[in-house]
Amino acid sequence: MNVHSTGDDALLEELRDMWLTYDPPPSDLVANMIAAVAAADLDQEWELLVLVRDSAEESAAQVRGLATARMLYFTVAEGWSLDAEIDGDQVRGQLLDFDGDMGSVEVVVETRGAAAELWRAGLDEFGFFSIEAEPTGEVRFTVHHRGHAVSSRWVEL
Repeated sequence: MNVHSTGDDALLEELRDMWLTYDPPPSDLVANMIAAVAAADLDQEWELLVLVRDSAEESAAQVRGLATARMLYFTVAEGWSLDAEIDGDQVRGQLLDFDGDMGSVEVVVETRGAAAELWRAGLDEFGFFSIEAEPTGEVRFTVHHRGHAVSSRWVEL
């Protein structure tokens, strides 16, 4: 044991010694954990919905009627994009440049925290969706298609 360690360091050292003595890890644990972490969510990481435009970070448009709406624009490495408009108790948007079957796509809007909520909507034939929801706090969009999910990072509203 290190004579210069703090109380926490000494406790952690004793715990480490106990585990190594009575229940040592398998020799291939580190290699297996690195491989598992590297393979987990790899597809999702590459297909993350990337926020490229947020109306809250732009000067107000000179158009009537959209002053209260928050516009978010996401893109995906595959080339399609998601436009979303949050206005009061409505979340509307459109999936653009998507080559798949619009009928198989579901858009999920969720908030997190103590009052976490989740809303789902399918797309019409032109890729539009509309949800009666009033998300507050942090919001995330997820697009599900063919058993695959692509999510945005959390965006503060």
